[in-house]
Amino acid sequence: MAVRHTSGASAAANAMHELFPGARLIVAANRAPYRRSLGPDGEPRWERPAGGLTAALDPLMQGFGGVWIAAQPGEGQDLRVPPEAPRYAVEVLGVPVETYRAYYSGYANAGLWPLCHNLVERAHFRPSDWSSYRHVNRLFAERIAKVAKPEDIVFLHDYQLAMVPGYLRGLGYTGPIAHFWHIPWPPTVVLRLLPERRLLLQGLLQADWLGFQTDDSVDAFAAAARKELGARMMRDADGVRLLYQGRVTRLAAVPISIDTARVEEIARAPVTRERIEKLRSRLGLQDASLLLGVDRLDYTKGIPARLDGFTRLLARYPSLHGRVQFLQVGVPTRTEIRDYRRLAIAVRRRVSDINRRYGRPGWRPVRLVERNLTLDQLVALYRLADVAVVSSLYDGLNLVAKEYVAARVDGEGALCLSETAGAYQELRDAFPLSPLSPERVAEGLARALFSSPEERERRMAKLRAAVAANTIHTWLERVLRGLHEAAPQLSGENVTPV
Repeated sequence: MAVRHTSGASAAANAMHELFPGARLIVAANRAPYRRSLGPDGEPRWERPAGGLTAALDPLMQGFGGVWIAAQPGEGQDLRVPPEAPRYAVEVLGVPVETYRAYYSGYANAGLWPLCHNLVERAHFRPSDWSSYRHVNRLFAERIAKVAKPEDIVFLHDYQLAMVPGYLRGLGYTGPIAHFWHIPWPPTVVLRLLPERRLLLQGLLQADWLGFQTDDSVDAFAAAARKELGARMMRDADGVRLLYQGRVTRLAAVPISIDTARVEEIARAPVTRERIEKLRSRLGLQDASLLLGVDRLDYTKGIPARLDGFTRLLARYPSLHGRVQFLQVGVPTRTEIRDYRRLAIAVRRRVSDINRRYGRPGWRPVRLVERNLTLDQLVALYRLADVAVVSSLYDGLNLVAKEYVAARVDGEGALCLSETAGAYQELRDAFPLSPLSPERVAEGLARALFSSPEERERRMAKLRAAVAANTIHTWLERVLRGLHEAAPQLSGENVTPV
């Protein structure tokens, strides 16, 4: 099958062709890259690929072929995509609604998600949720084992599928397995609150290559494997290897990124300039600065403390009244979970309180947009915003920070970034924020607003260089090369303990 290169993706495609000739990608993730639904007229409609993971893997899978396996409540779907010129398969596993809810909303998102973000008081682990989590992971493994050949690449994603590598090996699959953990891995003292921690560790260690966003997560996982399972750790020039029950697993910190070229292309498009001017007029920003937050309405993002920090800023600097506006895009998520519904209510109340306290005719200090925006719409907002505010309490990475930087093709703008977001490891020239302290948030915002144009341009130039150096395509190439070196059936490495 001929390889179809897309802009910026050739390095990853070349790595795939060089390292895995004749292989297909077998991707497993909770969500599918395309979704098909019926419109009011009964005709099928498609949601197009969007976001980092799909942007990276879709062109590669179109070139080399393969299968993307996902899950959803209710009936399953088998698709050939992209719809206009099918190149690979998407198999969506149908899971009974209650089972899916217990696996996804229960064990994964009411348990693992808060625990891995060190928000232990929010984590709940119920035996019935664990049973459903194992069941769905088993379904994934069975489907992968059915479609994958030993020469294919199995590429698993995130905390929803931690048991899949172990189940796959138990089903006799011998091909290379990579698993990328997109969220933080918690310290061992926190992990010990997880009743099934040893089983998750054992499952993940059946992969040949485990990727994480940061060195901290690599170190935390290695420490847990040593302390909980007695795994042997070996360090070399390429990072960390763990030896457990005769198998070597390579760990690597490979922070995910964005399609930088695509964001820059949108930022330079004439239609984006038109959209910016319409937004400027609609928001009344002719003589005002715009601060922008873009987040899912998730309690890890620090949105209430961010709004409290903006309140402190307005109290401390009356001269900013009428001259600054905060636009918070809050995308609803996991609304079936009570903590998320409560957060949305709390954010709305804070916005209302700020506007009632400080607003005046012709000036609303805060605007809240509770809906998902397209990348084209976001890029226009990034270009318009004088300051982007990313004040996560704890993040695996945070791609909004990178999107904002990539969109600033004019070299202007300022990024305020939490020091506890994974992206801060790469973007240390941002204006730092301490997200739990509204006073410190206000100080960070003031520093960005009142800094000289020269300082902002200097910082942005360094941020743009960092984002350009690590794109979604270089990320994928590093994953492929790391897996090739790690997989014993490819590298010839002897994994028998000595």
